Amino acid sequence: MMQSEKIKRALDAVEDACGHCAVCSPDCPIAISKRALAGLLADVKQMEASPMESECS
Repeated sequence: MMQSEKIKRALDAVEDACGHCAVCSPDCPIAISKRALAGLLADVKQMEASPMESECS
């Protein structure tokens, strides 16, 4: 399983844990986790899409 798939599963689990409050605080641990995982997922997807430097040598 690729790293991006594992991160997506973790992001889905955090989303399932969210209580979907009427007012979401930026200090909410769930909101913090979602932002962090979303950023990590974007970085990993970008890394997976780019050719590996070691393969080009």
